[in-house]
Amino acid sequence: MSGTIEFSKMSVKQREVYLETLAHRLHVSASIAQHDGDKLWMLLEELADQLDLNQFAIAEDYSASANDVIEKATLLLAKFEWDIPNGTLH
Repeated sequence: MSGTIEFSKMSVKQREVYLETLAHRLHVSASIAQHDGDKLWMLLEELADQLDLNQFAIAEDYSASANDVIEKATLLLAKFEWDIPNGTLH
C-alpha cells in the first residue's frame, strides 16, 4: 500500500498514535475473543494493557526491541482476526 511508513521510520508522535490505535484494536479483539470463548483473549488483553502502560517509552525507543514488540503484537492480532496458523503471514 503506498503512503505507508514503517514503524521504525515514524516520528515519535506518529509512533504514539500507532501504538494507541494498536492497543485499542487489541482490546476490541480481546473482548470479541472472550465473548467467543477463544483462549487467545487473555494474550490479546495482556498485550494491549502493556502497550497502554508503555506507549510513550516504546514510541521513543528506536531500538530493534521496540520493533519486535510491534511485530509480535501485529502478528498476534492477525492470528486472531484472520485465524492465521502459527501467527505467520503468508
